[in-house]
Amino acid sequence: MEDILDADAPATPRSYAFIQFSTADGVARLVLNRPPANVLSVEVLAEINHALDSLEYQREVKLLVVSAAGKYFSAGFELQDHLGDRAYLMLEEFRKIFEQLGKFDKPTLAVVAGPALGAGSILAAGCDVVLAGASARFGHPEIKGGVFNPVAAALLPRLVGRKKAMEMILGGGLLTAAEAERIGLVSRVLPDDKLEAEAAAFVQRFQEGSAPILQLTRRAVAGGLDLLLPDALRHAEDVYLNQLMATEDAEEGLKAVMAKRKPAWKDK
Repeated sequence: MEDILDADAPATPRSYAFIQFSTADGVARLVLNRPPANVLSVEVLAEINHALDSLEYQREVKLLVVSAAGKYFSAGFELQDHLGDRAYLMLEEFRKIFEQLGKFDKPTLAVVAGPALGAGSILAAGCDVVLAGASARFGHPEIKGGVFNPVAAALLPRLVGRKKAMEMILGGGLLTAAEAERIGLVSRVLPDDKLEAEAAAFVQRFQEGSAPILQLTRRAVAGGLDLLLPDALRHAEDVYLNQLMATEDAEEGLKAVMAKRKPAWKDK
């Protein structure tokens, strides 16, 4: 697996034990790789946070793709990490992931080809776009073991509404991919044998775009999610007028549309 070095900020190259992480052609790829079920231990969560942190100064990255090796996307937290001092570390590392994703400028895509349970389910759902294979399953069975996921408790009502979130968290049942799509947990469900090709096509569309335009558009949307509508509008307008229109690519894009030609992005 490839070592990653932040191009613009001092960092130490790192070899990961439980994830694969690489950046190439404007795309960062984070693959959960802890067989057989990609269980999220404290150590796995720390590696994810390290990888996300390394992307902060990589301005050329247009998309982060989160996927998994093997039959599971993730079966959730390591059971032993719920006990003693490990519980604090587990929750702290998991919360950091979502804090990083929340302030991220890079759009995020989760590709789910197998069961995504508990922490694995909310990790996928926390991405901007979720593509799932038809045989994927989602859910929060933690209640059956006497616990709950704090990130799911906070984030799920915002994603699927209060009543469906209550049903998922308190009921502990699993959703099919089609059910997850219906409630908005998943963006699109594809036949299992089409998932990889469709994900590749999705990634290519981002590779053909402008890094700053994609990042600033994501900033405009994400930054207004928890604001009242008037404040969200002002936030989006500020990003548009004072940040987007200051880029060379915004001018190039408009000129290309008027000239009926393909934009020549400079990623500036």
